[in-house]
Amino acid sequence: MTAAGEPNDAPSGKDSGATRRYVLAGLELAGLDADEAELAVIEGADALYRPLIEALFEAELDAIEPEPGTDMSRPPRSVEGR
Repeated sequence: MTAAGEPNDAPSGKDSGATRRYVLAGLELAGLDADEAELAVIEGADALYRPLIEALFEAELDAIEPEPGTDMSRPPRSVEGR
């Protein structure tokens, strides 16, 4: 595989066949091929991270104010630490 896409509507649940079909379709759209080892890594990452990603989607984060003066090279600051 030479590049990776970022799936945004992957099937949820434990159906690895559906996940494999989704991944293969995405790779095909991108013009990429993956061998069994690469597919196993993709499926492993999906199994590991999907529950955490779904929890973030379900979290009510819209009411949280963004960090003031965001500087990604420094640790987060509070509103009081301006």
